[in-house]
Amino acid sequence: MADAKQIYRTHPTSEEIDDVLRLRETATVGTLNADGSVHLAFVIFLHQDGRLYFETSSVTRKARNVERRQRVSMAVQGRASTGRHLMVSVEGIGRLVSGADARDLNHRLRAKYIRPDALDELDSVWNRFDDTAIEITGEVALSWTGSTMHQETQKELSVPYDDIWLSDS
Repeated sequence: MADAKQIYRTHPTSEEIDDVLRLRETATVGTLNADGSVHLAFVIFLHQDGRLYFETSSVTRKARNVERRQRVSMAVQGRASTGRHLMVSVEGIGRLVSGADARDLNHRLRAKYIRPDALDELDSVWNRFDDTAIEITGEVALSWTGSTMHQETQKELSVPYDDIWLSDS
């Protein structure tokens, strides 16, 4: 039987982390407010060349916080190709990207989520609002898989683990 230390110290591989960062999931991004509190927001994102990107408007609190304090954290939850559920958290330095570079990054980011036949039309609308991209350079600060907890829990249940959760459907 596993103990809490084994459960919470089971880490995914770098390949599993990359799998999750390729998914079409939303991420939670945190930026630092002037009073030291954290501003949280959901974003769509792009992972490319070891960096993370998300789009926003230059008038948002996210953009202002990054411009003033640079600290950014992002958390993504998903399932790796190995089937393991993962949470990946990155802490790093944010950099505002603007102009043509932001439009290019935002287009590539949207292409991850938007049907190709609708992408150009969506770009023409969203480019009027989201004029900035934020680049996060950092390290994976924490990555955790719930697979060991899932396996240990299943040993004690009389029904499949996936069947115990309430659903809205």
